[in-house]
Amino acid sequence: MRGYLKVVANLGDYIDIHLYKLWDPEIYGPELSNLFRLAFKTSIVASIVLALLVPPLIILKSFNPIITLLPLIPLLIACLTPTMWRAVLGSGIDKELPAVLAYLIPYTRTPINIADLLAMLSDKSYFFWFKFEASRLKYLLNLGYDPLTALKKLAETTPSRGLSEVIRDYVNAQSLGVSRGQLTLMLFKHAMESIRDQWRSHVEFGRVVAEGIVAAIISIVALSPLILLGGGYPVLLVVIPAVVAPAGAIAMLATRPSIGEYRLSYFELLLTITVPFIAVIINYKVSLEAGLAYLAGMTIVVEAIAMGFRRLNATAMRELRLAAEESRLGIIPEGRLAKAERAASGVVRAIISASKIAGTMGIGEALNHILTLIEEAQRHVKAASLQATVLAILSATSIPIAIYGLNLLENAIKTGSLGVADPTTITLMTWLIAVTSPLVALPASVLQRGWLISPVYPLITQAMVLITLNLLR
Repeated sequence: MRGYLKVVANLGDYIDIHLYKLWDPEIYGPELSNLFRLAFKTSIVASIVLALLVPPLIILKSFNPIITLLPLIPLLIACLTPTMWRAVLGSGIDKELPAVLAYLIPYTRTPINIADLLAMLSDKSYFFWFKFEASRLKYLLNLGYDPLTALKKLAETTPSRGLSEVIRDYVNAQSLGVSRGQLTLMLFKHAMESIRDQWRSHVEFGRVVAEGIVAAIISIVALSPLILLGGGYPVLLVVIPAVVAPAGAIAMLATRPSIGEYRLSYFELLLTITVPFIAVIINYKVSLEAGLAYLAGMTIVVEAIAMGFRRLNATAMRELRLAAEESRLGIIPEGRLAKAERAASGVVRAIISASKIAGTMGIGEALNHILTLIEEAQRHVKAASLQATVLAILSATSIPIAIYGLNLLENAIKTGSLGVADPTTITLMTWLIAVTSPLVALPASVLQRGWLISPVYPLITQAMVLITLNLLR
């Protein structure tokens, strides 16, 4: 009996220790820690309720092994949520890291401790993701950790690899007693590397998505013998590119770097991202020609809007350069910085905030570094645009290739060389591909211009579809 009680006690200690890691406030912060703890308690109640429902379900539905697993689902979700959150948080912090470093650069010329600076960011609305780590750092400081220990713990536990490297390097540099100028250069170096890594990853992701869509479309021809089997295979093969393309485009928008191009509101994003979807509806309800006319009209409208935003961006960059020159004269150019905010909203707002505390000390040097960061990011934007053009051409040409391959299969069926089969299935297949063709180039359009998505590539794709269909008639 005593041995049994000891085993139970050890098991209880083991569960308590390991479950505590799911909501450790030193890792997640007090607010999220309480939320995760509440979610876990709720999942236990849900699991008990589902466990009580299992016997009646087994009786009514006959025995099914899957039903017995239902009580585990709430617990599984509650246990996985903290890990999923850390993955999302790390990605978001990495995206905001250049702006955070821009905020820190002006302060390297002041005696303010970096731990206090980072903790101050918990109140900054323009750092959405970093606020969580800043709030956690403030919590660690309030627990009684000295600034150096709190920073080291943050570096060890943050889900952002970039932030961890910055903090470690900064703490080591301060421990070695390096100059303020060297600290500035260190932050600038990390910001440049972060921008390059972000744009490199974004372009690579766009390439994988676009090439995956092309492969899915070409597979329609390669897997065309499945069409002869009937059933839902025709629709299934068309759904692959039609679903993958919009999902990939939305994922690319979510992960697009925040520095390097003018920032738009959600209105412009909604206006432009819905264009190819509305074109698909018009293709389905009216005709392909009507969808092409709609795409042509919206291309004129969107490109006119894009020209206006390019002028605003050029004005913002000019104001930023003038602000950098004025700051060298000991002037804090808040007016010019406000006009330059569109060039990189989070970064410029960080500089305005810094100027109110750090004064003129370091602002001029910081503005010059930040101007270099933005110009570097803009070079990556141009490189991404060139890559997008290549991927758009591949995406657009894959549709006519698929249609031509299906046409060959249809002719072979009609001539009887493939035996008895119904060619109407292939006709339906070809029509579905033509109707959904504007979606195929959507990821390339996002890669080219971010939130202000151009309808040019969907327009070209649909035009090529119509030309191909007319030539095959």
